[in-house]
This record gives sequence, structure tokens and C-alpha cells, in this order.
Amino acid sequence: MDILVGDETRSYFPVTIWQKQLGSLILAGHVFLLQNLKVAKFGDTVEARTLHCSSLQCLLQPKDFVASKGLDEVIKDCQVGITARDKLQKVVGWMQRARLVHCGSVLNYYEHRGQLKVNWKVHEEMHSQNCPSLSELCRCENSSKATFHASVGEIFLPITWVNVQETEAERMFVSRRLHTSSQNSLVDDLITTGCQLCGTPVNGTLGSNVEQNTIPLYCQRSSNRLHVVGTVYRPFLLYVWDDSKYLPISVTNKAAELLFGNISAEKVYSAYKSRNALKKNQSCEVHGLSKAGDGNPDFYMIWLVLLNVLFKHGQNSPFKFKVTVDTSKEWENGRLDMISVSLPAFGAV
Repeated sequence: MDILVGDETRSYFPVTIWQKQLGSLILAGHVFLLQNLKVAKFGDTVEARTLHCSSLQCLLQPKDFVASKGLDEVIKDCQVGITARDKLQKVVGWMQRARLVHCGSVLNYYEHRGQLKVNWKVHEEMHSQNCPSLSELCRCENSSKATFHASVGEIFLPITWVNVQETEAERMFVSRRLHTSSQNSLVDDLITTGCQLCGTPVNGTLGSNVEQNTIPLYCQRSSNRLHVVGTVYRPFLLYVWDDSKYLPISVTNKAAELLFGNISAEKVYSAYKSRNALKKNQSCEVHGLSKAGDGNPDFYMIWLVLLNVLFKHGQNSPFKFKVTVDTSKEWENGRLDMISVSLPAFGAV
């Protein structure tokens, strides 16, 4: 575990505790005597770490600052040498001068927290709101979570990994490819290898070359910051509409699975490859939705049917979307990020 300690010479000094038994003894607000540490320097950073021979002794607790017999008496009773006792007296004086002792009893950590440079973000619960229309959603001035109803208008796939000729511009509009021969390459364009948590493409082994410079080093949605690599849907823009507005929503892998009936990219791609292999072996066209070449349900054809159903404009009930709203971003650059989607069941009138 990593801790920050301080004394009259340095307010904040990092120490790494390797031994669990030592780490379990450390509590904020206590004054400890740490001995036999290894001090190392990395660039401009100096830190210490414990060794197998390191020791830790608690000298003062927060309650000692308000002890009835007085702080001086408590310090005098500490079982340490003269040098360590003199050092303890200096540390206590520094704490009192720096107002690190709150009401004489508790380390006022939060008062001085702003002085620390941290490398993590504190999780803040976002405000949630229900928007009766997309126009109301547009008037959101603060970042939040929003729920609204809208119909699907288009899926726009920004193709940036290959050079697309002007005559091929419609390749980016998924609805226009479903009834043409280009639907056969739709899987290769919409599915790739990437992180299954954040949805970021990480390479182009599934038929396309992704620009490597855009790949983030760490996954923001992973507890250990490592990408979980697998077959994923590429990020795309889902354009939705109601009677008042037409807006784009950014959709990544997990949200895309919800939009496509909980069918993962792995299932679609596997069925697609099995279907193509079967066609080559039999030298004939394969029809039907029941089974793919490996005997499993043909998730590729089921996926195509779901895509066609999404674009039945005017024939579907509005979908219920839940999104995060980031007001610092532009509309077509992730201002709305899809969390979930569902098809509400409306009762008969």
C-alpha cells in the first residue's frame, strides 16, 4: 500500500508499505516511528519503501492530543530513545503550527487535501433527469444522465481506417447498405478487434487497418486499466429523432450489444465466417435463419433482421434511451453517450 507521511521538514512524502502486517497498523491521524526504510530517487521524485527488516511503532493517537494528563506527558511516556523523542516533539509542534490537528484531536486531512496532486478521479454521482423531448434534451446546460424516447433514424459509421472514395460515401450509412450487395462487407466494417469494456478498436486483424495513434494506452472502464481484447462493434453514431429534433448518440461496444438484441460482435462475426465457409464448401447460396455452418443459431442473419427492423421508420414504437450528457463536447463528438436502450411496452388505449 502507498501512504503519504509528513514532518517538519517535508509536508508530504510517499512511502510504500510492502508488508501486510505493517499496512494493517497504519491509520490516518496517528504519529508513527518508521525505521529501516530504503529511500530511492526517480527523476525529481524521492520516495521510501519498506524492507523485510523495517519496523513501525505507533507513538501518538488522535485521542492523545486531548488527553487529560497533557500532550507533553504523553510524549514523555513514549518508549523511545532521546533522539526519537526530540524528533516526535518537533513533529507535534509542526502539526500544531500547520493546523493539522483539528480541535486538538483529529488529523484534518480534508482541509489540506487540495494541496495534493493525485492521479485518480473522484467518482461523482451524476444528476439524472427525464426529458420529454429531444428539444428539452438540447437545453441541458450541465453534464448529467438523461432518459428520453426517440425513434432510430440512421446508423452512421465513420470510416477512417481506409480511404473512402467520394462514390463510396454511402458506405458510411448502414441503412442504405442493407438492401444492396454491400451488406456482405458490413460485418467487416462494423466489427473489429478491440477492448470489450471501453469499445476502442485496438488493431485491424478483422479486415481493416485502424489508425494506431488513436488507441488509448489505458482503459478508463477497467479496474486495472488494462484493455480486455476481443471482437467488438466499432464505435458509431446513432441518429435518433422525434417530432421536435434529430440528434446523434455515440455508441460503443456494450451499448451496441443492447441495441442489437444482446447479440455480441463475437457471435455475429463467428456466424458470418461459418456461413461463408459453408457457402464455399457447398458452392451454393445459403438461406434461412435457423443454423449456421457450425450448428449454432445463425446470429449473422438474426442480426441483419434486427438491423432491418430498426429502420422500419414509422412502424416501430419509440425506443427508450438512457445516455450520459457531456456538455463540454460537440454533438457529433460524444456529447451524448448511450448507456442503455429498451423498447417500452405501451398498453392498449
